[in-house]
Amino acid sequence: MKRFFPWLALVLAAVWIVGAFVPPKVRTDGPNLVIFGKLPALVGGRIKPLDTVARNSLLIIHGKETLRLADGRLLGATEWLADVLFKPTVADAYPLFVIQNAEVLGLFGWEQSDRKFFSFNELAPFLKQIDAQGEQADKLESVQRSAYQTEVLNLRNALILNQRLKNSLRPEDAHDFSKELAAYRVVIPSAAEAARHREKGENFDKAKLDSIATFADRYDNLANMAYPLTLPAGDGAQWKTIGASLVESLSTGESHPLVGAYATLGDA
Repeated sequence: MKRFFPWLALVLAAVWIVGAFVPPKVRTDGPNLVIFGKLPALVGGRIKPLDTVARNSLLIIHGKETLRLADGRLLGATEWLADVLFKPTVADAYPLFVIQNAEVLGLFGWEQSDRKFFSFNELAPFLKQIDAQGEQADKLESVQRSAYQTEVLNLRNALILNQRLKNSLRPEDAHDFSKELAAYRVVIPSAAEAARHREKGENFDKAKLDSIATFADRYDNLANMAYPLTLPAGDGAQWKTIGASLVESLSTGESHPLVGAYATLGDA
């Protein structure tokens, strides 16, 4: 029997090698998550495919690279990230966040049970408490923290990362982002003209300046919140977030061409 082992090992190795070159199956009834997962992003100074960003982020937040939904369906990391980026109201209902400490559960008036995963929607009423308790725990060295302080800090960090992801490619409350960007581009020239008149001490249209200020605040927040940088730049220039590109377009009148592409992708 032992003489067959080398052949068996050779066959298994061949199957593994061939399998590595077989492209993953592409869904025909939904978005092409394989191609989506290959899109590049800059995180932590390194360029990574979105699939890697998804798996690393889900591992940090959830402790696993897959997510088991309430109906038993197993969600892959890339599909989870796509929902977080483009369908945050759906993702907010996923049992994502890990809580096992009885004191942390008691902070919300919950009792300990076999359940350990909770959704953003369930935690939303307690965000201020989590932030305050996590901030206090963060002031301590790791060796000084109790089990409660460690878990509440981990929960706070997981919620922050989740919020940053939700606001990486579009504001989380955006519905038709392409339409919003079209409206933004329309008001930029008239707002710039009003700003020039104001600088010269001439009469200007305050409503036009106010309209652009709303967009500017919205996209500045988007720039500050974004986790991955998704807009590549050539000629040695730095990668940018979508929010940063939109803020810069106030002065240049132009935004990165991929801004519109990501907006269309999300709307689809």
